[in-house]
Amino acid sequence: MMETTETIQKPEKKPKKPRSPFDKEGSFKYLQRWMRRVEDKVDDLGRRVDYVIQGFELAEMLGYNHPFLQEFLCKGDVDIAVLERLYEAGGDGELPKDIAYALNKMFHTRYYQPWHVRFILKRMNRRLETRFKKRVAEKRGMRWALTSFTRKAWGKAKEELEKEVEEVTN
Repeated sequence: MMETTETIQKPEKKPKKPRSPFDKEGSFKYLQRWMRRVEDKVDDLGRRVDYVIQGFELAEMLGYNHPFLQEFLCKGDVDIAVLERLYEAGGDGELPKDIAYALNKMFHTRYYQPWHVRFILKRMNRRLETRFKKRVAEKRGMRWALTSFTRKAWGKAKEELEKEVEEVTN
């Protein structure tokens, strides 16, 4: 018998293909982790924007005025009417039932109730607090009144308009 000097070679193994994290963890866990990362980045950006806004406020470079508040807070004519009514009421404020009555009269309807007014004011407060850490209106006993910040900012436009009218007429 003849001896063979040839060795039998095993077939070459294919290199393992690395699995992606999506395949390793599963689609749901991977997407959850990814979403958490995105949310953390968004939160971080929000905090940075808050720091920039606070810096502008400290330097008194950020001016709040009537058009800014109207665009940022008010969703419609009703919100504007509520703020106007509170501005006219002065520092004592006004009862929600009186504001609701005035809204019904102004818009020729019977829809608005005192709880609508409270909801509108709380919504505007929540919106302004989340971004600027300020409030639009506050309760004084049973009444609602504009805060000094809102009173000052909301009144600027009227003063500016009066100055413009005087300049045009002169």
